[in-house]
Amino acid sequence: MLRFLGAALIAAASISAAPALAQDSYPNKPIKIVLPVPAGSALDIATRAIGEQLSVRWGQQVLIEARPGAGGLIAGQAVASASPDGYTLLGGPASLFTILPAQKDKLPIDVNKSFVQLGMVVGSGVMFIAVTPKLGVSTFPEFVALAKSKPGQIAIGTNGAGTLPHFAGLVLEKKANVPIIVVPYNQGGTMAAVADIMGGRVHGTIEGVFGLRGPLQSGDLKLIGQMAPQREPEYPSVPTVSETNPGISAIGFMTLAAPAGVPESIQRRLADGLRQALDSPAVKKSYADLGVPIRNYTPEQTKAFVENEQKIWWPLVREFTPPEARN
Repeated sequence: MLRFLGAALIAAASISAAPALAQDSYPNKPIKIVLPVPAGSALDIATRAIGEQLSVRWGQQVLIEARPGAGGLIAGQAVASASPDGYTLLGGPASLFTILPAQKDKLPIDVNKSFVQLGMVVGSGVMFIAVTPKLGVSTFPEFVALAKSKPGQIAIGTNGAGTLPHFAGLVLEKKANVPIIVVPYNQGGTMAAVADIMGGRVHGTIEGVFGLRGPLQSGDLKLIGQMAPQREPEYPSVPTVSETNPGISAIGFMTLAAPAGVPESIQRRLADGLRQALDSPAVKKSYADLGVPIRNYTPEQTKAFVENEQKIWWPLVREFTPPEARN
């Protein structure tokens, strides 16, 4: 009997210790980061740079899976329903946290309860207005004057409906009173919009500079305005929209998030790994080449940043979304 009790106690102790041992050995298999953007986009390239650093540090492959669509909801659902073991993570876009919850009355996930924020993959990416040089304008005021002289004839192509660039276009149209047509590209996103700009089917787009680097360098696009509270130091000659329309701004971001319920020890390991990767010379160079801003935030800073953006955008999104479209 004593031998039986002893064996039972040892077995029970082994079972209770198993989760702790699993956490201590994390990671012991490949990690997947699900992204809401197409493969080959600037955000995809930036995340892969981080993944490469983590793979080297941890000796486990970090895989990047593209699941674009529905303003980030497809990727968000995939991660929210995954096992909370730290092996499935989300590149969480601004649209998922700041647009969709106010745009739809019912979502299959609660963005503030379904995830824990680990840090910022890309932070404070100011939305820029870029147009074809064929329009003959060089500044945002010139663009507004042209649009008002041709109401409803200037088309701005953006990332898909429900994304931050799309709503930034609606803010320009309605709040800044610019009579443009905003065309969301649900298939292909910003890259498809840029292709149509080159083909002469639309006249401009709204996106972070890092998503427009190629066509800007080739001269197919030119920056005429930035949607920031003040001019970005790297672009001092590009006027802000708020200089003529105070209070109008749009700042994109992408966090690294995990499903709610991931053990705190694994959260810390992931957060520390992300911050170390962002501090590495290789990632800094990759981000600089892309024009992607680094904001090496703690989980607490990231959570506070997201909550502040929600306070700004949720009222605007509700204002622009008719009741019949919220179902």
